[in-house]
Amino acid sequence: MLLTTVGFALKLPEESRNALVKERGAKPLRYFPKAPVKKDYVILPKVMLRDMKTLRRWMMVSIKYVLSLPAPVRGHK
Repeated sequence: MLLTTVGFALKLPEESRNALVKERGAKPLRYFPKAPVKKDYVILPKVMLRDMKTLRRWMMVSIKYVLSLPAPVRGHK
C-alpha cells in the first residue's frame, strides 16, 4: 500500500486491478504525467476511501496478494 501525492494505491493481482479500473473508477499508479505506470498498483477513487467496508476488503486482497509473492532476492554486500 502506498500513500502518494497522487492518491492511495494498492498493489493488487492483475484481475483485481482490471476490475477496479473498469468498474470502480480506479486508475493505474503514475507519479507524474510522463512517468511510467507502476503496473501492479492502482490508485483508489476518493469515494472508495470513505467506504471502510469496501476499503478493508480491497486492502485484504492486497495483503493476501503481496504475501503470496516470492520473497525478493537481495544482493550480497
